[in-house]
Amino acid sequence: MGNRGPKSAGLTVLPAPKNKRKSPMPGMTKPACQIWTRIMGAYQPDHFKPQHYDMLRAYCESASIANDAFEQIGKVGKLVKNSTGGVKQNPYLQVYQNACSVMAMLGTKLGITYNATTVAKGDTGFSSKPKSKREGLLFRG
Repeated sequence: MGNRGPKSAGLTVLPAPKNKRKSPMPGMTKPACQIWTRIMGAYQPDHFKPQHYDMLRAYCESASIANDAFEQIGKVGKLVKNSTGGVKQNPYLQVYQNACSVMAMLGTKLGITYNATTVAKGDTGFSSKPKSKREGLLFRG
């Protein structure tokens, strides 16, 4: 007896879709886009989900602001003279500290800080506690 029914065209294997890294969000400053690209390149393409993009954008913009403020502090110094000739703290120092504070908070939430990445890998970052010389003297069990 011959084959029944229509002949199948065979199975076609489709290529697996490639996970693309998210491009910087529209409206970001150029330095923030560079920071975004650097962070996205350091992690797997699917590490950041759409709900993380706004926080990552805020992190990158804060990092850009911190870099700009740091450059200004380097040019002028930590102390500046006011209009009366007195010395006061450079206002860029406060801008820098605020931006770093935002970066620390968002970096922890995004899991991109040193502590977050070492804990995720199972590394505590600390050497194990040395064994006590008195351990096991009274009880063995």
